[in-house]
Amino acid sequence: MVMSVRKFIWPVVLVLVTVLLIGGGILLSRQQEGGLKPGTLISESGSVALVGRTTEVRVPWGSLQVTVTEPLDETEDGEKVGPGKSLIGVQVSLRGPEDLLMTDRVPNGYLLDPTFTLVADDEEYLLEGLAGWINDEEISPVSRRQYVALKGVPEKLSLKVGYEGVEQVVDGLTGRLVRGKAQPLYDLGFPGGAQPCGEPLWSPGAGDVGKAVTTCLITSAATRPYAAGLGWAPEGSRWMLVNVLPGTPPEFKGPEGTYTVVDSTTTYLLDLQAPQKTFDFNDALPPGAIAAENDSQVAVFEVAEDRPTGQFEVRTELVGETEVTIGKGKKKRTKTETFEALVALGAFL
Repeated sequence: MVMSVRKFIWPVVLVLVTVLLIGGGILLSRQQEGGLKPGTLISESGSVALVGRTTEVRVPWGSLQVTVTEPLDETEDGEKVGPGKSLIGVQVSLRGPEDLLMTDRVPNGYLLDPTFTLVADDEEYLLEGLAGWINDEEISPVSRRQYVALKGVPEKLSLKVGYEGVEQVVDGLTGRLVRGKAQPLYDLGFPGGAQPCGEPLWSPGAGDVGKAVTTCLITSAATRPYAAGLGWAPEGSRWMLVNVLPGTPPEFKGPEGTYTVVDSTTTYLLDLQAPQKTFDFNDALPPGAIAAENDSQVAVFEVAEDRPTGQFEVRTELVGETEVTIGKGKKKRTKTETFEALVALGAFL
C-alpha cells in the first residue's frame, strides 16, 4: 500500500514542478518584455539640473552646458525602463547671455540649431527633443532634456554635437570633449576696437577741400572660424570681418575748382587681396533689429589662421561735377565739367 501511494505522489510532484517552472519562465519573460522598448526617446522638462558628467560645448552662437547621466533605471519623473534595460539622459542648457560668443553673419545668413546624437555601443540615436534653440533668429534660453532607453548597460557611450558639418564628441563615461575642427571656437579673441585710417592719398590733381575732409574709421575687426551664411572657413584659414565707415567726402578739389561728388565706389584690400564678400552692415541685421544711422560696410576676407598684422586699404573712386563758364560776351555760357579722382586710405590690422 505504501509503495502505491509513493508511485502516485511522485508523478504529481513532477507535474507541479514542471508547471511552476514553465509559469515562472512565462512570468520572467513577460517581465523582461515589459517597460520601455530599446530606442525609445523620452523628453522631460529641463527646469532643474540633471545629475551626471557636465561638459562645456561651444557652437558659433554661444556656449552650451551638456550633461550626460550614468545608466539609470528610471527618469527624473519616475518613468521606469524595465528589467534588462537602462536609460541614458542628456540635458543641454545655455550658460547665459554673458557667455554668448560674438555672432557674425552675412546677408541671408541664419543661425542654426546644433544636432545631438547619442552613440551607445555603436548604435546611434538622434535626440530630436534637444532641438529648438533658434526661434526667429533669437536664441531660446530654455534647457532641454531627453532620455534614450537601451538594452542592457552600454560599455561605450558618447554624444556627438554637430553644427553645419563639424562635430564635437563628448565621452559619456568621462566627460572628456574632443573638439576637432571646432577648436577655434574656444580660442576666439576680442574684436579689435575702433581706429581711424591714416592720411588720405589722392590721385594727381585732386585733394580735400574746405571742411569736406576725407575720413575713414574702422569700427571693429575680428577673425572667426565660422560666419553665418558663409559657413566654416577652409581648413587652416579664418574669416576676417572688417567693419568700416569709409567716410566718402561730399566734394573734393580738382582742376576746375571744387567738384560735387555725384557717384562713388569704394573697394577694400587686405594684404593686397580682395574680400570674399562686401555688404552694408544694416543688410545683415536680423528681422526687427534697429538699423544703424551711419550704415557702415563689412568686408569679409579669407586669411591664414596664423596671419600677422598687415595692411588694410580703402580705395574710393569719385566722380565729381562742377559748373564752369566758357566763351565771352554773348557767347558766354556755363557747362558741366566732370572729373574722376581716386582717394586711398590705409590702416594696420
